[in-house]
Amino acid sequence: MKHAAPRRAPLYQQVKILLLEALESGEWLQNDVLPSEFELAARFEVSQGTVRKALDELVTERVLYRRQGKGTFVAAYLDEWDRAGFVLSGFNRTQEVEKVQPELLTCMRANASEEVSEALGVRRGAPVVFVKRLLRLNGRVMAMDDVVLPGDLFDGLDSRKIRQNGGALYELYHRVFGVRVVRTREQLRAEPAASDEARLLGVDKGSPLLCVTRVAYAAEDKPVEWRRSWINTEQHAYSST
Repeated sequence: MKHAAPRRAPLYQQVKILLLEALESGEWLQNDVLPSEFELAARFEVSQGTVRKALDELVTERVLYRRQGKGTFVAAYLDEWDRAGFVLSGFNRTQEVEKVQPELLTCMRANASEEVSEALGVRRGAPVVFVKRLLRLNGRVMAMDDVVLPGDLFDGLDSRKIRQNGGALYELYHRVFGVRVVRTREQLRAEPAASDEARLLGVDKGSPLLCVTRVAYAAEDKPVEWRRSWINTEQHAYSST
């Protein structure tokens, strides 16, 4: 089946976008093998070199992976903490990032604030889904985050669906709503703990926290998630690769 590609981007970028759209539609799932470069070139009516360049970028971005002599496969869903997490304070090249255990506090309908509307490209006051969670390490609360999602993309998201998926949001986005996160952008700053953050994190009001604002993007740089996390770095540092 032939697909119409957008004409403004370089040809390999057009192929890359079409591949991402096929992934989002569920045509290929994680660990599925893609058709050969020859088959994809015929499908998109381009050269194998163009297909290879598009595949190379998706491999670099960890959307796909290759097995020597086996082909190109769909990578496992990008985890929220796949490239970031917590390590014991003090820089040590050998220490491993500790796994975060999320605890859902609420999932509810809300309206987009000015900051969220600008980040997600929706009108101010537009329907959104608001998710609030605590993040634990070895049972201890280390962070909390507010997640805001466009209501039109995530209609029907509720606490039950989040819990059924073990709290892994990015996998849930793709499996249930056909939205695959392919990259994220973060900004970090220091902030004193306000009353709500202090209570939930178990610290004194005014204690220093690391505030991380993240926007997650799907294909064609479409923003699909705004997130703000407040992190207690008294014993652990935030590490991003």
